[in-house]
Formats: sequence, structure tokens, C-alpha cells
Amino acid sequence: MEIGLLERLLSIDWSLGHALLLLGLVLALYTLFHARQFCKRFGTPLRHLPGPQAASMFWGNSLQMIGTDGIEESWIREFGRTYVTPVMFGSYRLNTTDPRAVAHVLSHVDNYPKPEYTRGLLGSVTGQGLFIAEGEDHKRQKRVMNPSFSPGHIRDVTPIFFATSNHLRDVLDRNLPSGLDMKELDIYTYAGRASLDIIGEAGFGYRFNSLDDADNELWSALHDMMSVMGAHPVTGQLRCQLKWFRSVPIKINRVMKDSLKTVQRIGMDLVRVKKDAVQREMESKHVGKNSIVGKDILSALVRSNMAVDLAASHRMSDAEVMAQISTMVAAGHESTAVTLSWTLLKLGENPEMQNKLREELALVPEDTPSMDILNELPYLDMVIKESLRLCPPVPYTTRTALHDDTLPLIHPVMDKYGKVHESINIRAGDFVGIQIKAMNKSTELWGSDANEFRPERWSEDIGPAGQIPGIWAHMLTFIGGPRACIGYKFSIIELKALLFALIRSFEFASVPGKEIGAKPVVVDRPFVKGEESRGFQLPLLVKRIEKAS
Repeated sequence: MEIGLLERLLSIDWSLGHALLLLGLVLALYTLFHARQFCKRFGTPLRHLPGPQAASMFWGNSLQMIGTDGIEESWIREFGRTYVTPVMFGSYRLNTTDPRAVAHVLSHVDNYPKPEYTRGLLGSVTGQGLFIAEGEDHKRQKRVMNPSFSPGHIRDVTPIFFATSNHLRDVLDRNLPSGLDMKELDIYTYAGRASLDIIGEAGFGYRFNSLDDADNELWSALHDMMSVMGAHPVTGQLRCQLKWFRSVPIKINRVMKDSLKTVQRIGMDLVRVKKDAVQREMESKHVGKNSIVGKDILSALVRSNMAVDLAASHRMSDAEVMAQISTMVAAGHESTAVTLSWTLLKLGENPEMQNKLREELALVPEDTPSMDILNELPYLDMVIKESLRLCPPVPYTTRTALHDDTLPLIHPVMDKYGKVHESINIRAGDFVGIQIKAMNKSTELWGSDANEFRPERWSEDIGPAGQIPGIWAHMLTFIGGPRACIGYKFSIIELKALLFALIRSFEFASVPGKEIGAKPVVVDRPFVKGEESRGFQLPLLVKRIEKAS
């Protein structure tokens, strides 16, 4: 298996000499790391816990986790709520859906940062922004950014959400045949372009126009990055784990470098424009942290960062401000795009729920209601919650222990030798997986219908799921603790606006014979099984709603 994987790594545009050099470097590194990690395996207490056998001495089960949808849920059924998987270089990763253990990890952020390889992966897409920062850097960046995501600011940008949502509605309408005939459309692509336009205007006060410009530079750069990462998962894993590998002249590295350069160039241009505008504003009047206003997040962020009553040690550098742009572009718009796509698929598979939602939305007389009106629509709220529970954009995340620790458990776990443990000993360097999707779909927490799309559950007592330490609606979608997603309220209102515009105007249905799978490439991206060569897509049948005369 190892030889087969390495053969896949050596792409056809490599010369024989380059290929042999790479093979020699990988094998040398493999020998060095594997010998070291093999010895460490006998020291970690995790080796005694149940879990799947390693599929590969080199990769462990890493490739299964990134390439097999639902593999974690099948392992939970086989090994229980707390189990261990071998990962790269002979290490182990603890996986648990025990609420007390997860709460402990999420609340002790100083001892459980993201691993270096995860930060490398995210950093290659977003730059060194809030997702990557740890410790005091994260606290400082979050302190400056908090005002940009306040309820008042989100209320101010809600009209921007609707402007783009209604524009998306008009674009879809133009691409449908006349009358009420159905047409198959790739909703994922439209959702991605719309969410990029929203983050452009609401986030930066800038029109990307990706819905109208098929060759939009920023859209193309982001699309190329995600496509090449999805097409080369093995090479992508090596890029995450080995910094030097990112300099090897192969296709994935060239595409990632060129695409990130485009994103950073556009981001720095936006930062310069905003700084000049805020500087002119500040020269004409005093701007303090508590008087921040603005219709886009970047303006508010720059004002906050330049406020005269902000200590110099708390300010962000231009590079850090620019990294927040990359973070919002790559993470903010991608998570909205996939969530909207999965939500429309679920509604397409459940037409009675789609009709019930449409009936509720039809009662609102205006096309651009306020944030407060959106939040007063109960079934819309239940649909959003159920979609984010069942189809979280990020299926899992990983932390690594800096120091030895003990994880408390609600539910004791039995090791391979029949010994019952009421807590788990963690050694420094051990990995802990936060199983977002698995916990959101746990039958022990959500009941026997946990894998079903049933919005009505949110009008009932959610029972044991109330133990989940998430920041919103007792789910892990937006994580919890000090590292919880700063933009979750922004994302929820954005999704509500998009659904409001689309469900009132169109009927969506799944395409017969096309099974949709999910592949985690930063976020859980949709593809058609059997059509993997066509890349990420989510085709749905769409038709206009017949208007009452």
C-alpha cells in the first residue's frame, strides 16, 4: 500500500531525477520519524484503548479519515464513544463524543492548541489569521475583531445579505427555462459565488461581482485551491505534515502558491484603501473603540485597530489585518456555501418540509425583512439549526496536548484488556480529535432519529444533547469555549437571508440517480458519486414557484 501511495504522489510532470530525489527524501524522513514515533507509541496510555487497526504503517488511518465519508460514525458504532485511531508517523489520536471530555479540551485552550500540521494546512489557505493564532496572539486579534461581529453590526449589514440573496434569485431565474419546467443546476457553484459576493460587500465594502463575472479572479483562485487540494489528498497530507514538502515543484504546490498570492494581493489592496479612508476620517474627528460604526466588517476592524484609545501592544499589524480578510474569504464564504448547498439538498429530499417553510416565508410581505423579522420566523430557525446539526461545514478538528493531562469522562471506557477507566491519561504530544459531525449525530445524545433531517426536533426537549458544550444550540458546529467561531451569528443571519430569497421563489428537488457524497477539504464539500472527475458539485432540479394570481 505504501508503494502505491507514493506512486500516486509522483505526478506525471516530474522528471525521473526529481521523482527519485523526492522518493529518497520521503523514505529518509519516514525512517527517521517512524523510528522515533514507534518508540513513543509504547509510552502513551492511548495505546490501550479500543480502536481500528492501522491501515498503513506510514499513514495510520489518516487517509481513511479524510477520504471516507462517515468513517468516524462507523468506528463509534464498532468501538464505542471513546476510541483511538493510529495516524501518521506512528502517533495516536484520541476520539471521543463524551461531553465532559470535549468540554475539558475546549475550555483548556492553552494546553490544547491546534497541531502544527493543522495550522500549516489552514495557514496555506487563510494566512496567519484568527483561525491560526494561538495564545496571546489569538486573544489580541479577537479583542480587536469582536466589535465587527456585534449584533448591532450584523443588523446593519443584513440589507447587504438580502441584496446579494435577491441577486442570486434573479441569476437563477435567468438560467431557468421559461414557464415552470425544471432544470438541473449546480447549486454549490451558485452558492459559492453568492457567498463570496456577500463577504465582499458585508465584509469589505467591495463588489467582487463573482455571480456576474464567470472569470472572476478571486473566485478562480479560491476554486483552484480547493480543487487541487481535493484532487490530491495524499500530497495534501504531506504538505500539512512536512513544511519542506510545500517547496517541492509539483502541481499542488504551484497552484496553492499562485492562488494564495492572488488572495493576498487583493486583500492588501483592500487594507490599504480602508486604512487611508479611516485615517482621513480620524483626522476630521476623534474615533474611540466605543464609537465604532461602519457598514462592513473591514472598516469596523480597521477603525478598532486604529482607535486612539487602543494600546499599541494590542494592535494588529497590516499582515494580521490582511490575514483576517483571507480568513473571512476562505472560511466565511466557504462554510456558508456548503451549508446552503446541504440545506437545499435536504429540503429537496423532503418536499413537505420545503413546502412548510415556504408557507411561513410567504407570510412576510417584504423581500428584504430586517434581522429581527428573520429571527421571529420559527420554522426557518428550526431548518437552519437542523441543517447545521446534521451537516456541519467542518466535520472534525484536532488538538494536541502541550502537557500531560487527565480527561474527565461522563461515561467510563473499557480498554483492550477489560479495565474500566473513569478518566483518560493524556501525554504531551498526543492528539485529541473533536468529532463535530459525529457528536452532532450521536444517537446517544440526540435519539434514535439522530441521522434524520427533522427540523421539528427543535420544538421539543433535546434531552441529553443539552450536555454538548457548543456555543450555539447545543451542537458543536461552531465549537465552544474561548476558540468558538467569532462569526457564527453573522453566518446564521446570512443563511436565513439566502434561504428566504430562494425558497420563496423556487422549488428544489434532488436529481434521481445521483448520490451526493461529502469530502472534507477544509470544509465538507459535496460531490456526485461516480462523477468525482468533475470536481465538487451539488446538482439539484430547480423550477420557479407558480405565483398566485
